[in-house]
Amino acid sequence: MHLLILVFYVINQVVSYNLSRKGQWERASWRPFTHSHYSPLNVTVNGIPCILFWAKRIMIKFENHTQLDLTEKTFGVHATVDVGDSNCSEDNAMLSLKFGDIGNLKGLVIRFLLTTSYYQLSVQNWFSLHRLQLLYNHSIQATFNASRIYAPASYSYHCEHVSSLQRYDALLIPSSANDLSKLWEVTFIDFQIQGFNIQEGHFAYAKDCASFFSPAILMGLVMSLILLLVLAYALHMLIHLKSLDRHYECKASPAYFAQMKDNDMGDEKEPLRSSGSESYELRNQQFCKIYI
Repeated sequence: MHLLILVFYVINQVVSYNLSRKGQWERASWRPFTHSHYSPLNVTVNGIPCILFWAKRIMIKFENHTQLDLTEKTFGVHATVDVGDSNCSEDNAMLSLKFGDIGNLKGLVIRFLLTTSYYQLSVQNWFSLHRLQLLYNHSIQATFNASRIYAPASYSYHCEHVSSLQRYDALLIPSSANDLSKLWEVTFIDFQIQGFNIQEGHFAYAKDCASFFSPAILMGLVMSLILLLVLAYALHMLIHLKSLDRHYECKASPAYFAQMKDNDMGDEKEPLRSSGSESYELRNQQFCKIYI
């Protein structure tokens, strides 16, 4: 009984710890991010802000060509990016970053295609970055799916790395193995975007891409599983012992032994005579039967 109480107590402590960690994660994941050095890119339609975008660094690379850093061309007082082709609607938004001719890339454009969907389970609309496209020479050269980039429609989305590289968890996945997408390397550092329900031209609270299953929480879940297995084994043994008790029966029965020369045991024995032979009965001897 004490063992069961101890096991329940430990499980309760582990569960409480996991819930506290989850609460800390949620408070950290839904927070506003402050941006220094550059202001977010603000796309307006008819004077109303409809898309906000910011990144600490924007880097692209094609095959073995030199990596291009597009940060200075996108943000700040010296930005040259053209967002005139961007558009917004209630259910869809497109952020178009037109950089013009950069190196060997003629008419380079990066497009973010965002969509919203209603989910009954959460009883609210969510937006997702449906695709990211790279264009130059007036044609689409690469398309990446980004279905793992999503947030409630009234929030923004933030991630430390949004990239096509595996070392950054590859949130950008080439849409086809047959196109040129796999030849491109695209990386956004400290990425944040919001395409719907913008209030007063500022980012809303951000849903972060950080995983809920941190090492500490995974360790807590493993400990909980081990304790549950121990508890299940203990309950199984208790049930088995009780089952044995129900089938355990003791009965008194005489046991017969040959004559012994030790006279000191005379008070424990009494003679039995049958057919001229002498034997002794040990008093109060019991035998037990176990029925399984």
